[in-house]
Amino acid sequence: MSPRYERTYVPGAMGRLLALQIETYAPALGFGRAFEAKVGADMAEFLSRYDSVRDLLLTALVGDRVVGGITLDRGEHDPALGLAHLRWFVVDPAFRGRGLGRAVLKQAVDFARACGDRQIYLWTVADLPAARRQYDAQGFVLAEQRHAATWGKAMTEQRLVLDLTA
Repeated sequence: MSPRYERTYVPGAMGRLLALQIETYAPALGFGRAFEAKVGADMAEFLSRYDSVRDLLLTALVGDRVVGGITLDRGEHDPALGLAHLRWFVVDPAFRGRGLGRAVLKQAVDFARACGDRQIYLWTVADLPAARRQYDAQGFVLAEQRHAATWGKAMTEQRLVLDLTA
């Protein structure tokens, strides 16, 4: 069954995206309670100010099951800056390898372009090569790298950017 994509709030979708983040990164990267608490708090903050005209909350569904998603948080910064913060890009492991990740990432980039944004940025960790290949394919480049324990474990964190003005 092919996924359908919802570009607006779907009740329970953010909770499922949080669960997918935890199910994906706890075993793969050893993330635990600190990761879940931070991501959950950040998602709650985003959802409390979410504006469907300004922000993208893209959910991939198969039937009623959330199997992936991505957000573009455009309300986090002064709109005059033209910045979009890409967040919570995740695909259910059972649906990987089918182009779903590529599809949601492309829709996010297309949304930012249509909004006239100048740049999309995201924070990730160096230990996610499959996600990094997706970002590289869309033209994101490494802008900053640091060692930190933002997620409760020391790792190499990376800020990737996509210049939409070129």
